[in-house]
Amino acid sequence: MTLRERVKDALGNILLVAASITICYAVAEFAFFRFMLPYMSLNILPHLPDRAAYFMQSSKSHFVPRDYIVLVGDSYAQGMGDWLYANGADQSKPHHSANVLHDLLGTDVVSVGRAASGSAEGMVLRVTRVYDDSYCYLFPHIAEPKHMLIYFYEGNDLDDNYKLLDHQVRPDGGDLRPQIDRFLDEHYAARNGWRCHGHFGDMLFRMARYLVKYRNLKWELPDQPAEQEVIIGNRPHGAWQLNIPSLALDEKQTEASVIVYERSLMWLRQRFPNVPMTVVYIPSPATMYRHAADRVISHEIYLPITDPSRVGKEKLFNGRVFPVSAIYKKSQKICELIRGITLAQGIDFIDTRLTFRTAAAQRPMHGPKDWNHLNEYGYRVLGSYLAKRFGAPAADACDDRWDATDAVMSLQSPARSNPGAH
Repeated sequence: MTLRERVKDALGNILLVAASITICYAVAEFAFFRFMLPYMSLNILPHLPDRAAYFMQSSKSHFVPRDYIVLVGDSYAQGMGDWLYANGADQSKPHHSANVLHDLLGTDVVSVGRAASGSAEGMVLRVTRVYDDSYCYLFPHIAEPKHMLIYFYEGNDLDDNYKLLDHQVRPDGGDLRPQIDRFLDEHYAARNGWRCHGHFGDMLFRMARYLVKYRNLKWELPDQPAEQEVIIGNRPHGAWQLNIPSLALDEKQTEASVIVYERSLMWLRQRFPNVPMTVVYIPSPATMYRHAADRVISHEIYLPITDPSRVGKEKLFNGRVFPVSAIYKKSQKICELIRGITLAQGIDFIDTRLTFRTAAAQRPMHGPKDWNHLNEYGYRVLGSYLAKRFGAPAADACDDRWDATDAVMSLQSPARSNPGAH
């Protein structure tokens, strides 16, 4: 056999192997997502890509949600916190506000929230991953929701937005708005015809990574030291380091971060012009409590980059100390900025701070281990409050008061939920 013939045979064998692998992969992904996924345990949810995870949630009664509410945002919309960890991270059990809303309103509720998402990731990237791959044959058609609840978390959303500017948008000093719009369109909202075929491989990679790195991980947070005290029930109560409302950002940096929110919300409004939307303003833990001292110890505060050569080398800092008065003042400032932008786009706005502060004065809304996400009581208060206000117009003023005995009426012992079917 000549060299030419051997090369030809080798190429033929390579093509045959490649074709066999491709066909096997296509059959496997189609069989798994179209036929097996509805019967899988919800415990596989952490390993699923965004579009598949949309169908596998405990806060709905149908595999394909019907006439449903969608939660958009970061870890608060995803449901991180002690309630989840107390269940051993079993997401088939109730663990956040989506479950409470599902039970109280009797409607399907789906979250597309993801931890560490700023405004652009939460409102554009995550939403695109779920809703703008409708051509993908692997999944059933996804209808538009009947309502969107957009969680804005005061504790780090603006930090995440400025981090996006530092790391990815890299403004050139000109008008920031068109630069953000261009980034969103080209990177976060861009459709990709190959993405449909990446879901199965993504899932296999996640599972393999889990087996290698986390198979012996126990879903239990370590006890955190009580480094400061907040006032609960008129008594000091130990707390860990707390998220604060972006005090490391100066006025100009805060405004730039708010513009990221504005452009992301505008993109979402244009993407779903006929879907009613409500922005839910969620305060940082440091804003929610009265404090025993005149300073707060912060958790994971982002310090903006001043040296371009340090991009990618910076980190979030713990243990910085800030005055309590500055925290409350910055909270009010951020709330007013977010409210103004939200209402200007014809979107409803709910400020939860008064309700949360009234509830937090009686019982801890966070912890005892994770002091930067709501616990079961906190999520029940949030879900119950939103259920009471659902469907009514909302244009809340940014209410910086502390005491309102009727603010949590009937929320003292929110109704217990059950997992529901998926």
